[in-house]
Amino acid sequence: MTLPPQQEKGLLLALGLATGVEFYVADGLNLILVDIAGAMGISLDQASWILTVYTGAMFIGIPLSGWMAAHFGPRRYLIGSVCLFGLSTIGCMISMDFPVFLFWRFIQGLAGSALFTWWRGTIYTVLPKAKRGASMQKTSIRLSLSSACGLLVSGWVTEFLGWRLMFLPALVLAGTAVALLLRHYPDLPPSREERHQRPDWFGAAIAVVSIGALQVVLSRGDVDDWFASSLIRGLSAITAIGCVLFVAWQFSPRNDAPLLHLGVLRDRMSFSAGLLGVPTGMILAGCLFELPEFLRGVMQPDFSASQAGVFMAIYSLMTAFARSQSGKVHARIGQRKGLLVAMLLLIPSMLLINRLMTSGTPPFYYIPALALFAACQTLLLPGIGSGAMSRVSDERFLDAVTIYMTARQFGASLGIALLTVLIDHRLTLHSSRLYEALQTGRDSTASWLRQGAGLLLSHSGLSPERTVEGAIDLLSETGRRQVETLAYADGFLFMATIGVLMVLLIPLMPPTPVKK
Repeated sequence: MTLPPQQEKGLLLALGLATGVEFYVADGLNLILVDIAGAMGISLDQASWILTVYTGAMFIGIPLSGWMAAHFGPRRYLIGSVCLFGLSTIGCMISMDFPVFLFWRFIQGLAGSALFTWWRGTIYTVLPKAKRGASMQKTSIRLSLSSACGLLVSGWVTEFLGWRLMFLPALVLAGTAVALLLRHYPDLPPSREERHQRPDWFGAAIAVVSIGALQVVLSRGDVDDWFASSLIRGLSAITAIGCVLFVAWQFSPRNDAPLLHLGVLRDRMSFSAGLLGVPTGMILAGCLFELPEFLRGVMQPDFSASQAGVFMAIYSLMTAFARSQSGKVHARIGQRKGLLVAMLLLIPSMLLINRLMTSGTPPFYYIPALALFAACQTLLLPGIGSGAMSRVSDERFLDAVTIYMTARQFGASLGIALLTVLIDHRLTLHSSRLYEALQTGRDSTASWLRQGAGLLLSHSGLSPERTVEGAIDLLSETGRRQVETLAYADGFLFMATIGVLMVLLIPLMPPTPVKK
């Protein structure tokens, strides 16, 4: 389809604002999780459900997004999703009870799955092939800028005005996006394919139940001691049986209207892109989940919301700049070599953060590592995303997009779950090692406590008994920060390991033509 230049510009701006709302809220809440936990009187472990519920809802919504866009028409589906996202944002802003807040986060995740997926879908559906690459690049740069704005604004608003008001800019963005979409989005008719007219209720039910069970396993497995729990064993069995049943039903000749046309995976490019989407989701979600938590909870002195927002916004701005150059790299060396370069940037960046990470490391020391990670991301996402859709027909495009985004969202859920488990186990290991070291150097520990008590006695005016307690508390807090720093550093070493494994998978992707 050929659009007038003015309409095309307005459409790309609308897509950037619509998906920018999702980026703004997701990155902002990840940054201020500590503040929400304190305001609502819940533990940080409970507050992590704010992210888990949202991720799980997106994981459920993405497999259904292709069918819904085809059934209702992309224009109605996207505009309706933006409106639903705005409504759920208001619900989050005014929620006084934590369970009610989680309910609205679930609705927000379902709506966000459309925004997260359909800016790509719209570009590939509406614009001619010659303009897709440049339009994808331009929109992704705007999304990185939206992320930077979200981090800056949410951090500043939370620190000086209260965390609930950080949702107000999202409502402004959503309203503007709806107005632009109504004006510039072409009214494409719904698909006439029989499978898009007649819902695959059985396939959708299997997908929702399987994904829901898997999300609970990933979220609660470590808490409930994994397969020692009958609940986790039962949900794992439901997940395994559901996945097999879903695939069999999609290929069954009795299913006249399959939810997903899995036959696109017979193409090597689509299959490799879907497979690589899993570690891609693990890497992106894992790194962006771990670093803000470390900055807000372990760094000494503690990072405020606005300080952490500025620091993470620097990374988003570097991503926007690097993204403007990534198209030239893929055009010159091809997608497969581009992915290899991305991993050769990722692995050193994760190892560098692992090496630098101490509770007292100045934050600007991490900027070179973040620059490497930003460059990695800008090569990684276009290389795999375009590969997933490059060789499928227009009739199977929705299926290819949905399968790739589902694989990537599965990787995001899996990455956060594995990192949470790893950090928890490494906390236990490093705590025991620290305790053994304190026991072995008992005399040095006693001497340190006497010196600390003496300093508190001379400077604080406390009684001798209270100064001893204060010295013990100071030693405990110092030990906690050291143990958590080591555990988070191990998390970045784990992400480097994922990068090494991904290098081994890159040869599965067929080579692509390059410009000479």
